This record gives sequence, structure tokens and C-alpha cells, in this order.
Amino acid sequence: MLAVVALSMTPEPFEMRWAAGLFLLAPLVLMPLALPLTTVTMSSKLISPLWITLWRIQFPAATLVAISFTLPTGTWAGLMAVPWLLTTGLIALIGLLDFDADQNRSLERLCSQVAMLYLPIGGVATVMTRSELTVFGFSDIIILATAVHFHYAGFILLILAGQVIRHRPGKIVRVATALALFGIPALATGITLSRFNYLYPEWLAAVGLSVVAMIIAWGQCRVAVRKFCGVRRSLLLISGLSLIAGMCMSILFAAGVFRGVHLLGIDIPWMLRYHAVINAFGFALCGVCGWHFVEQQTMTEHRPN
Repeated sequence: MLAVVALSMTPEPFEMRWAAGLFLLAPLVLMPLALPLTTVTMSSKLISPLWITLWRIQFPAATLVAISFTLPTGTWAGLMAVPWLLTTGLIALIGLLDFDADQNRSLERLCSQVAMLYLPIGGVATVMTRSELTVFGFSDIIILATAVHFHYAGFILLILAGQVIRHRPGKIVRVATALALFGIPALATGITLSRFNYLYPEWLAAVGLSVVAMIIAWGQCRVAVRKFCGVRRSLLLISGLSLIAGMCMSILFAAGVFRGVHLLGIDIPWMLRYHAVINAFGFALCGVCGWHFVEQQTMTEHRPN
């Protein structure tokens, strides 16, 4: 509801409003579902109080950032987004403390730790886009897209990849997941270098991240078919297939940017209309719901009689 209000009241152009609505899906809906899927140890005396604090402030901070999108960009809108930045910072602190306490360095747990460490970058980009701040001359839509990608590809993708790894999908998927840990910062670096006319890094990072994401999606589909049934299987299959479709679009878009043309008419508004929607609702929402149901089923099966 808050996302709808933000979309209807903000004076930004259509693509900004649409991107804002897709972004708000993350703090308002996806984050509360995805955070319990992290493999961070919650029983630690140091981390446990931070988890309690996080659950107390997460929704109020998400509500404030949603309200910020109803305001004209500027100082007040930026200030309303600051609590969300602080929330992402707390999440990163939990991930850092868990990484420091982790002796085994399992890939599954590393996915959660790295995902949590990436979130403040999305939080900074959120404050920037609401404050009308910019860096290296990037447009508002690119900065907002940075916030979106660090919440979705930087956080949600890695959390779901960690869930896939738990069910032993195979060595190829494990290698792809390990590479995905570096995918988002590599892409951000490539986009930054593109401002200085270095186009190859952006194209290579975009294609590389898309390929490893598709492999992870294939692994999720494989796990869903082999180990689950009913709603859980359906949601995870929709999530995996949506991610594959969305990454195919990303590769076409990246190739078009590299060549200086819009291949098949795929430009930023087109990506917002199709790629972003498929990834937000098909991949992310169905994915976190599917794995959430898997976790609930697992807890029910292991509950003492």
C-alpha cells in the first residue's frame, strides 16, 4: 500500500516512479521474508541483541523510506531515507560480526555474510537518489537503479543462492555462486569506468554476472524439481525461470550499450517495463516466498512431537 501511495504522489517521471515502486518492494516486503533465510548465527551473545534491534527498526525504517518517495527530491526526502541507510548498516554489521566468528567459511554462510555487507551501498544510493545527489555525473535513474540492484542482485540473489547451495545442486552451481559474490561490485566498477570511456569492463561484468545468475537459477530449478512439490516447487521454478529470462534481457541490453545501439529496441525504459518487473515479482518475490515455505516445512518436520 505504501508503495502505491509513493507511486501516485511522487512528481518524478514515469520511469522514476516505476523504478521507485520496484525498489520499495524490497524494504517493505522482500527484506522481512529474506532476512530469516540468512544463515547467520542468531544465538551469539553479540549478534542476538543486534537481531532484536534490527527487527524492531526494520519496518519503521522501510515505512519512512517509502514516505520519502512521496516527497519531492531534496533535503527532507533524503533525511527520510537515512533511517533505511542506518538499517542496512546494522545488517552489514551483523554480517561482519558473523564473518569474524565463522571458523568454517562455508559457501552457504558466506553468501549471507557478503549479501549483508553489500546492503549499505544500496542504502547510500537510496539516500543519494532522494537527496538529488549525484556522482561522476550519473543520472537519477542510474543512481536509483544502483539502489535497486544492490538490494536485489546484491542481497536477494545471494541469499537465495545460499539456500540453493544447502541442497547440494552440484559443482557448477557452487562455482557460479562463488563468482556471484564478486558480480555486483564488478558491475558497479564497470559502470563507473564507462563514464571514462572504458566500456569493456562494464560489458564483461554485466555478461559475466548474468551468466552466473542463470546457472544459479538453473540450480534452483533443479533442486525444486528433485526435492520439493506443490506450491514450493512451483514458486521456486517460477523464480528460477524468471531469473533466466531477466538475465537474457540483461545480456542483450549490455550488448546494445557496448555497440552504441538498442538491440531489439531494448533501452532503459524497456528494461524497467519488463526486465525489472520479471526480476522483482517473478524471481525475487516468488523466490523468497518459495524458500520461506521450504524453511517452514523444515521447521515443522523437525519440531518435537
